[in-house]
Amino acid sequence: MKTLLTKLALLLVPFGVVAVVAVARVEHSAALREAVYNAELEGKIQALLRPDTEVIVAGDSRAERQIVPAVIEAQTGRKVVNLAVNAGDLVTVYNALKRHGVLSTDKALILSVSIFQVNDGDDLYISRACVLNMTLREKLVFHRRAVPALLYNLVAWSFPSWGGEEPPAAGPGGLDEQGFRGVDGTLDPKAPMAVDLDPRTTHHPWYRHLSLHGARWRVFREALDRLAASRLRIYLCLPPVSPAWRAYSAGSFIDRAELEFAGMVAAATAVHPNVRLLDFYTTPVQRLGDEMFYDIQHVNRHGAAVFTGMLMERIGEELRAGRMNTGARP
Repeated sequence: MKTLLTKLALLLVPFGVVAVVAVARVEHSAALREAVYNAELEGKIQALLRPDTEVIVAGDSRAERQIVPAVIEAQTGRKVVNLAVNAGDLVTVYNALKRHGVLSTDKALILSVSIFQVNDGDDLYISRACVLNMTLREKLVFHRRAVPALLYNLVAWSFPSWGGEEPPAAGPGGLDEQGFRGVDGTLDPKAPMAVDLDPRTTHHPWYRHLSLHGARWRVFREALDRLAASRLRIYLCLPPVSPAWRAYSAGSFIDRAELEFAGMVAAATAVHPNVRLLDFYTTPVQRLGDEMFYDIQHVNRHGAAVFTGMLMERIGEELRAGRMNTGARP
């Protein structure tokens, strides 16, 4: 037994030393906190972003698949690219735009945000940039059920030869449509909703173990403040949901959480004159019927064209003029 314990100690002590070094490196390295860590986003930027780009669409899948550059260009005459990616979050977008010198320009940025980006209760869609921008205490609390995995990741991430950024990759299609990736198909509103509305048992990763005011919200808000300190004109978009999903979830903990998130984002944007919130959740969008969605939370290709047109009804004049109406309402 003594020999076994000695061998275990000989194995664990070096890892413990490396882990301490990795934690110290992560906590003090601005380079690690400001890296992109999203090969698809980096690939889209390198393939699509040009000095004469005037409007950038970014964020998560509800921008990637729902905001059509061609529609914006037709209505505004501005050059537009869609850099959004699946599960893209605010801090990763900030890091990417900073890396590529976009923050010093006066481009317009249309940015989708979704509740999963601030839910500390689930880690399915958390980005590496978000984890690395947490404090050490926040990291430990967030990963309290998986501290060994956290330490392993910190060791890998802190040494570029082990866990650095992946080579840029533009992702599955979309570049021929300026980064937009439309999805065909139609939601069947009569099909059973496979989402449990009990907060104790739901398995939907956006709403599992909901906790909206923790580390991810702080990182989100800090990234928003940094974006707002740039010269960009920023439009944060809370996208719509299907009528079937709205009817099913009305009054549930999910609906209350979405409304709370909308209020949080509204308060965070209100202090910045160059940031405007476009809230399509709080007020139902009558023109987007179930036939314009391919699932409960994403519009299909036809719905994307309609939704982008609705966006232009709110901000198209501002994009054409090249300036933001700071007195406009969401």
